[in-house]
Amino acid sequence: MIPRVQQTQIEEKLKSNKLLLLTGPKRTGKMSVLEQVLAANDWSHTEFDCSQKKICKAIEEDQTLLQVDTEILVIEEAQHLSNLEAIIEDVLSGTITATTIICCSFAPRIDELLLEALRMEGLEVPVFAPSFYESAQHFGLPEEERLLEERLIYGNYPDVLGDLEAADVTLRELLQDIIFTNLGAKDRINKGDKLMRMLQLLAFHVGDAVSYNEIGERCGIDNETVERYINLLEDAYLLINLPSYHSEQRYELKKSNAIYFADNGIRNALISNFNPTFLRNDMDQLWRNYVISERVKWIKMNQLDSEVYFWKTHTKQRMDFVEVSPNGIKAYKTDWEKRKTVKLPLSFETSYPSAKTGVLNRSTYWNFLTNKK
Repeated sequence: MIPRVQQTQIEEKLKSNKLLLLTGPKRTGKMSVLEQVLAANDWSHTEFDCSQKKICKAIEEDQTLLQVDTEILVIEEAQHLSNLEAIIEDVLSGTITATTIICCSFAPRIDELLLEALRMEGLEVPVFAPSFYESAQHFGLPEEERLLEERLIYGNYPDVLGDLEAADVTLRELLQDIIFTNLGAKDRINKGDKLMRMLQLLAFHVGDAVSYNEIGERCGIDNETVERYINLLEDAYLLINLPSYHSEQRYELKKSNAIYFADNGIRNALISNFNPTFLRNDMDQLWRNYVISERVKWIKMNQLDSEVYFWKTHTKQRMDFVEVSPNGIKAYKTDWEKRKTVKLPLSFETSYPSAKTGVLNRSTYWNFLTNKK
């Protein structure tokens, strides 16, 4: 198993806090990382798996079931609990005495101010599929570089990498699980076929500036439903939504979004294309999705103070990724061909002369994916 950055983070936070929120997509190793931490410290623990309807219902009907005599209380798939906010309040007030770990594979449905407060206190630890940094630390940089094209095609989910021949089946099962288990009638997902059509359309146009109205027309749903579906899929850690960066400069797009997939394998499953790279005509899209999704996950993993955007004008000049932090603005174009000379938009450099700009290709991406500044 690839050692995870979050293992140390979880261990340190559990020693000084009574509550920890463990978030991230299904099947990315949240429980495996947690089990390693618990075993290494010999902490007694009790687990409740709320993906089991009987357990979920019992806790909703009688919250005192969680008042157990143990060092660590683990609540798996806690996003299913309608009384999750009340449980968190019981932990914070001391009614639940055990140190409590709340694991969610969908953004927890609690008061936004409470969630923001937990994040500000550093009590959320996101766990994603193994990152470039973690894989390079485990396999060595030369080997991870050799495996790069495999990552572009199959993504990073551990179950997928463990059996590439079954990648298509595994990824499709994962999609079904996310859309029809985590999401459902309570989220007003009553047009699953149209949601899948929307996802396929986004997969073919990954990273493009998208119009919710145009997507809705092509999928047979209204633009408000498109926006709601995209927000829900962000909460399920399936999509990454970059808003447009602007400062009222002429011709800048101001209300557009660029949608990426959190994992390349999911994107390729949606378009039924696992062909090797030499047979692809979408390498720029694959590369762009990979480096941007990896950077966004790295920012969240390390709780960096950064906001992320894309930039485009009505005259079709574009920067694929803009990161704004206390250290300033960094903006990049992506290009799979490392020998190709890429021209950066003059209008961006003129409008934002203090911004650091660059090109992300196979010679320059290492530092981008591991930089903590």
